[in-house]
Order: sequence, then structure tokens, then C-alpha cells
Amino acid sequence: MSTHDTETEPIIPPAFEPVKNLLEQQIQEGLHPGAQLCVALHGEVVADFAVGETVAGSGIPLTSASVMPLFSSAKPITAVAIGILADSGRLSVADRVAVHIPEFAADGKSSVQIRHLMNHTAGLADDALADGGANCAEVIVSLGDSRMHEGWVPGERSAYIPTSGWHILGELIERASGISFEDFVQDFVLSPLNMDSTFPNVDPLMATDLGDRLGMMHDSRRQPMSLNPAYVPERLGRFVRPGSSFHGPAHDMVNFYSMLLNSGIAPDGERVISESILASLTTRQHDGILDETFGVVMDRGLGFFIDSQRHSPAVPYGYGTAASQTTFGHGGKESSTGFADPEKGLTVSLVFNGMPGEPKHDRRLKRVLAAVHEAVA
Repeated sequence: MSTHDTETEPIIPPAFEPVKNLLEQQIQEGLHPGAQLCVALHGEVVADFAVGETVAGSGIPLTSASVMPLFSSAKPITAVAIGILADSGRLSVADRVAVHIPEFAADGKSSVQIRHLMNHTAGLADDALADGGANCAEVIVSLGDSRMHEGWVPGERSAYIPTSGWHILGELIERASGISFEDFVQDFVLSPLNMDSTFPNVDPLMATDLGDRLGMMHDSRRQPMSLNPAYVPERLGRFVRPGSSFHGPAHDMVNFYSMLLNSGIAPDGERVISESILASLTTRQHDGILDETFGVVMDRGLGFFIDSQRHSPAVPYGYGTAASQTTFGHGGKESSTGFADPEKGLTVSLVFNGMPGEPKHDRRLKRVLAAVHEAVA
């Protein structure tokens, strides 16, 4: 599969030229070899373009059709899949996880509810287990035997746990639906939204098929930047990680967020998720609680970060100072963000293929989002 197979003309209106220039300036600063941006207003795409290269020094241009590592910015896809199952009555976010995965009750985890995994209040202590194992089944066995932080009462404290809880959510989706996580997400989320270039996982074989379309993640903390060995398909793609292994282009994520702003209805009129369940995912389910991982107060829905800048300007992975307080979305590790602002009818997906470290990424992200907000003002 070549880039030409799905190439479309970039959309760069004059108001977005300063955004493009900034992204290119950041390439010169060594922050990333390339970046991809898509923006829509009230469901209509107003900008969709990319700058730079898929691999530093390759000469292969990054385009709006490139398939990018999304990391945690795709967690909302898994959250919506849980919401769809809640709509069908196959589970409730208030269910104890052990109702569906009995072995998860071991070592004091019997009171953990599905919602606690989704808003990072479960208190799981062994996130490193989620990166071990030869396959998903081994990971689930390890997580069943894992423990909670001593003295943690689920729902009362918050600490962002990037991986382990999302493996459990993926297993919940499989057991409740009776099909694989990948098939459920494809059938009920990706296909209805025409997210044809988004994949729950990119293994080495798929990476070969994607060829030049695959944007690779780089470690840009040092120069010259190089491919990050932790995130090449041979390692990250060994098996699906429901909270971190998705790959796709920015415009697919804008399709996703535009559906959420359209009350859960896909472009063809099909309802993907009910308004009531959607509201529970994308509005504050806890408010003003310290996140013990990031060390700042962060508000969350279920699978979504809710704009939290009213608590502190130091909140990471935000949506820009011009975002409304009802903005919801999710960031991806040192490299991406996607969000929807209901008050502005704005949806944005921004993906860099360079990881410069948290402080530099935070500054980079804030600069670009300020320019995006200015462009749509």
C-alpha cells in the first residue's frame, strides 16, 4: 500500500499558514521530523495537512494520509466501545469488574468498578505488568494477580495509569461482546465513522503493507533524533494494547470527535452511541481531585480528560488557553492530542512523530494550539 493509494489534497487556508509555519519551525528546532493537523468546525473540515517526513532524513514526506502512532490520544475510542456495550445492556460502567472478569477480584480488587478504570481512580499498582507477556492472554492473567495501592479506596483518589486498566477494559469488551476487541472496535466505531486508516494495532506485517504511509515515532530529546526503539512495530505491535497501540491519521480522529459533537450520530445518520451514555463519558465524573501521577488537579469524564486549566496553568496535555471548560479529549505520550470543544463546535487532532520529553512537548503543544485557536477565531 503506497501513500498515493489514499492521498488527498491538503487543506491549508490562509488563516492556517501561521500554524503550518510554526510546525515547520519546530522541525528546525529539532522537536520532531513531522507533524499532522486536522481541524473541523461544526463537522466541516477547515484544515487538514502535514509537514515534514515520516522518518527523519528519509525524504519521504509526511502527508495527511500518513498513519501515525496515536498512543493514549486514542483511549477515547476504547471508552466509546465500552459506552456502546452499556447502551446494549451488556454491561454498566457501575458494574464491578469482577462480575465480568471473576479472576480480577484477587488481591483486594473486588470493589473496583468499570468506571474506576476509565477515570483512573482504581488505584492499580502494577502498570508495568501490562507491557510484559507474549500475548494479551498472558497480560490479563498477570493483571488478575496484580495488587492495588495500599489503603486505596476506588473512586476516592486519582492517579493516571496509562496501560493496565485499559488492557482490562479491552478484555471486558471481548467478554461482553463475544468477539475480539479489534473486531468490535472496527465494526461499531471505526467503520461507521469511515475511519478507514485507523488500526487498533500495527504489527510488523501491517507495517510492511503500509510502507511509506507509516509515520514512525522518534526520540527527539537528543540530536540527531532517531527512531524510538520502544515504539517500532516489532515491539509495540506484538499484540494490541487497547489504550496505547492505535495508529491512524489526524483526520480520522476528527471524524470521531465530530460524531461526539453530533450527539453520537455518524455522518450517514446512524447512531453510534446514545446521548445519555455519551454525556457520562464526556462530562466531569470527578472534579477537583489531585492526580497523583501528574501532581496537579485534573478533571475527568470516563475515558476523557475534561479541560482543567481553571485549576492551574501547569496542567499538562491541555487543549489551549482559549478552550472552553467543557472541552473533552485526550493526549498521547509526548506526541499527540485530540479534543472537541462543544461551545465552539471545534474538533482538533494534532500528531507529532517526535517525543522531546514532557516539558518541551508541553511548550510545543501550547504554542501550536494557541495558533490553531487564533486561526479559527
